[in-house]
Amino acid sequence: MRHYIVSFTAIAASLVPMGIANAADMIIEATYEPAYFEQFQPVTAQDMVAFVPGFSLQGGGGGDRGFGQASLNLLINGRRPSSKSSDAGDILGRIPASSVKRIDIVDGTSLDIPGLTGQVANIITASSEISGRWRYDARFADGSDPQILEGEVSITGTRGNLEFVAGVNAGQFTFDEIGTEQFFDGNRTVFEERQEDVFFTQERPGASINLTYTPDNGHVANVNLSTALRNRRMGARETFQAILPQGTSGASFADNGEDEIEYEIGGDYSFPVGKGTLKLIGLHSFEDSDFNSSFVYLPEGADEYRSKFNRFDKEGEYIARGEYSWKSGSSQDWQLSWEGAFNYLDSETEFADSLTPLTFDNVHVEEKRTEANLTHSVTLTPKINLQTSLGAEYSELDVTTNDDPARSFLRPKGFISASFDANENYTWRAKIERDVSQLNFGTFVSSVDLTESTANTGNSRIVPTQFWNGELEVERKGGGALSGNASIYARYIEDPIDRVLFADGSEGPGNLKSAFRYGIEGNMTVVFDSLGAKGLRLELEGGLEDSSIDDPVTGQSRKINDTTVWNYEIGLTHDIPNSNWAWGFEVEQFKQSTFFRLDQSFEARFRKPFNIARITHKDVFGMRVDVFFQNFLGYEIERERLIFDGDRTGDLIGGEFFSRKRGKRMGLRISDTF
Repeated sequence: MRHYIVSFTAIAASLVPMGIANAADMIIEATYEPAYFEQFQPVTAQDMVAFVPGFSLQGGGGGDRGFGQASLNLLINGRRPSSKSSDAGDILGRIPASSVKRIDIVDGTSLDIPGLTGQVANIITASSEISGRWRYDARFADGSDPQILEGEVSITGTRGNLEFVAGVNAGQFTFDEIGTEQFFDGNRTVFEERQEDVFFTQERPGASINLTYTPDNGHVANVNLSTALRNRRMGARETFQAILPQGTSGASFADNGEDEIEYEIGGDYSFPVGKGTLKLIGLHSFEDSDFNSSFVYLPEGADEYRSKFNRFDKEGEYIARGEYSWKSGSSQDWQLSWEGAFNYLDSETEFADSLTPLTFDNVHVEEKRTEANLTHSVTLTPKINLQTSLGAEYSELDVTTNDDPARSFLRPKGFISASFDANENYTWRAKIERDVSQLNFGTFVSSVDLTESTANTGNSRIVPTQFWNGELEVERKGGGALSGNASIYARYIEDPIDRVLFADGSEGPGNLKSAFRYGIEGNMTVVFDSLGAKGLRLELEGGLEDSSIDDPVTGQSRKINDTTVWNYEIGLTHDIPNSNWAWGFEVEQFKQSTFFRLDQSFEARFRKPFNIARITHKDVFGMRVDVFFQNFLGYEIERERLIFDGDRTGDLIGGEFFSRKRGKRMGLRISDTF
């Protein structure tokens, strides 16, 4: 086994030319060189990170507020990715494994990057010539059209002081579910039964390019460009049969779609100023989305009913950020940051049915925001690192399509985090944080769900949710057969968003006073090499969570709507020694809390877990070929919807129950480098 604990001072000098600020202060817990991954024959950096024992990628994907503090526990050559929308898979999947010099697992608290705690993967690349990788995917499933238009090509290289990574991809996904739905009255007597065929299709082609310029004068520049198209459709075909007189026989057809184009342009430029380094960051993202829904109801012996709902959104974000970092003494790092952001949404909606003429609604939302933070990182002892941050955010929120005045808010932000390197096997970490969540502008817009026959009124008075977060983590380092981490956390939530009743009797999203979430989560990797079973690995991940919020209807405490109550993932893989063969098996399952409307409740249950088995040959004419089988144990979901008289304090007046199954699926992936 080729992973080991190393002294951070031993390789600090090799990091400095790559643009890593204060590299000598990094606490590197383990280093994984290419030789460690040879038995797995990875194609991309993503494949390599997947085999780092006890490590899980977290954060990223565009959900954070602004660019602010880091959440993605990933660095590329010591630098934080300046893209907001790209997740870890996007970033790592474009880097060929042949370009990776090593992977360092770093204690995030020891970095001068605000917000990073726990384990951070630092991918060190070294490419002196052009290289690339490609993959092709195909999937075939019972009851679904074949998926044969998915693949990706990326290329990376260096020309002088310029590094580049570029890629294009064609994404495709489809599935069908079949099942039975029953409608019942207040006594739970079934009066109507339906046969359902539910379908989902999505195509998402895209392209991206990243340029990094590192001249010899200590300057570093990055530019990121990405764009994607999305075509998504989801719907259901139903035939129904009356069982009792109050039931109806006939058929219905529902269709929901989204057509979207999106792009993101981002970049950063860092250079020495005085005794420190100034980094300037800019980012602009834009989405143009058309949502369309239609519903046709064809009862026997009665008039047909047709309805449609369309929504046209244009939303964008502009971010400008500056960070000045400097060192004080031999063990202290400082960073002063400022960020300004402008977000907006233009939304137009239209609704019509057989009984109502076409109606229109327009909403324009703007948010202007600025924040400033001072962050201090210090090594108190060789075993204890501390990072603190103090700042504030000022924002103005304005819905310009109504007469309400703009609202302004001043909110404190900050955190304190610490790590204690107890011994060569265990590290303890703790963090307390005050934060503000990204506001979903879609909550300002009224919408209609045609298949559920429900409506949501947009709320122009909604405000972002604020949090107090606390977490305690223990990490077992990857120095033997067992590695991983476990943590307990608690979150006090101010202004949580839930369902509220408006003055006109309608309902929609709104802020409640407070809520609370707490739980435990962790992951563990068992590498059996040292136990006599070379190439065999067991991955375990899961968590338990509870939450409480005061229900606006009953006044009693309940779980927060649609949150994860428990989840688990179990994966077993075996790279057979002295061969090109490997196999793996994975199961995962989770439970969501009940979703409550003011007069309804929705509870979903997964009767059988998601499951997948893989067989791999790593050298088929020089290519890696993976074949997988999915849902071979079955996959079944149930949902019960209850409807009450007036609100949920009233009598049960009816509901529906469905059970759906997804077909077995076989897939093929062919990948290689060049």
